Amino acid sequence: MSDFAVRHPYFIVVICLMLLLIGVTSLVRMPVDLFPAINIPVVVVATFYSGMPPEDIESDITNRFERFFTLAAGIDHMESRSLPGVSIIKVYFQTGTDPDADMTELSNLALADLRRLPPGTLPPVVLKFDSSALPVCLVTLKGQGLSETQLRDLGQFQIRDQIAVVKGAEVPPPFGGKYRQVMVYVDPYKLLSRGLSVMDVVSAVNKNNLILPAGDVKVGTYDYYVYSNVLVDKVNTLNSVPLKTVGQRWVTVGDVGKAEDAHQIQYNLVRVDGQRSTYLPIMKQGGQTNTIQVVDGIRALLGRLFGVPKSLVATAVFDQSAYVKEAIKTLMHEGLIGLLLTSLMILIFLASLRATFAVFLSIPLSGLTTFIVLYLFGRTLNTMVLGGLALAFSRIIDNSVISLENIYRHLEEGAAPDRAAAEGGAEVSLAVLAATLTAVVVFFPVTFLYGVSKFLFTA
Repeated sequence: MSDFAVRHPYFIVVICLMLLLIGVTSLVRMPVDLFPAINIPVVVVATFYSGMPPEDIESDITNRFERFFTLAAGIDHMESRSLPGVSIIKVYFQTGTDPDADMTELSNLALADLRRLPPGTLPPVVLKFDSSALPVCLVTLKGQGLSETQLRDLGQFQIRDQIAVVKGAEVPPPFGGKYRQVMVYVDPYKLLSRGLSVMDVVSAVNKNNLILPAGDVKVGTYDYYVYSNVLVDKVNTLNSVPLKTVGQRWVTVGDVGKAEDAHQIQYNLVRVDGQRSTYLPIMKQGGQTNTIQVVDGIRALLGRLFGVPKSLVATAVFDQSAYVKEAIKTLMHEGLIGLLLTSLMILIFLASLRATFAVFLSIPLSGLTTFIVLYLFGRTLNTMVLGGLALAFSRIIDNSVISLENIYRHLEEGAAPDRAAAEGGAEVSLAVLAATLTAVVVFFPVTFLYGVSKFLFTA
């Protein structure tokens, strides 16, 4: 190889330029994340039945699902929690199973067992637990003069829809604030005096606040569609909904109670700088998604929101990409310092610009070649990869210095460049191999890891 390099220097230059171009392209296109993809075989099944106590949730929903889920293949163990109105079951599968196939299997089993659950149970939500379930940043919403109900409405129906266009972003419903809801408060004594019940009010409101398909009517040669819309457009209109007829007049909702533009019971509270606020968690979609691009896209979009009050302040906090950027910056800084010090040492002790340039070029090319291989195998650029590269660069620098020093010794003794490269490299090859294998032996036990540790150190 050394003879070929000496005889065809231009070919080597072309190869180096190609590696440089492909390596930089691969580095730019690689997804950037804090950790590698962690495919934990854990599936979460959440089932909701509003108002049901935990005891009934456990006996009528959780236990039935747990017994039925035993039909799934490869289950290691299950964990469940029965809370007021919700059942949460975490199914842990054995290591090595496909999380996507596990989720599909549990989804089919959950839907098949749904008919055995109490009437009114909502269809279960089946989710795969992975590292993308953690938010990459939080968008806080606050503003002077804006109520918690307004903040939640803006986050749910305005800002959330605009953020959803950011490539790779996934936006769940907001946390905090008050969920707007029209409430009808009735007086039990007024209901009793008129021979009515709460369900009479519920039935009347439902029947007088809906859209009914009215069909069409043909007049001459024309066919007209008829639209019927009895949806209430103002809250106060609900007070005029009739409940029953007494003599010559109607008993309306306003006679037994009052409709108000209110909110649901508030179960969580968010404060930003001491002010009650709302926040939107921003998740990163799985697959080839770049954390830095997602966060940068969110920050850029927050500066051009439309259709929101001027007093609204939307800020991105808890930026996970900052850790990734800092890791990349640290690696580049330390790598550059090591490269410059190594080149300076060779220049001082060997007094050869050619040898200095060879080291200065070989180390970056080695790193870019690594990025090409990682990109071809669909890996991400994460902190674990950067830590491994920092360890590998130190080994490359040591091997380069050892080989170059011995080659330069042969050159000083009068050997031709091709002979000096061949003999000098061969003489220290065993020492370089032994030093490299030392590092390999130290980290070889990593290959026996399993579970989350396996994904962190081998993915």
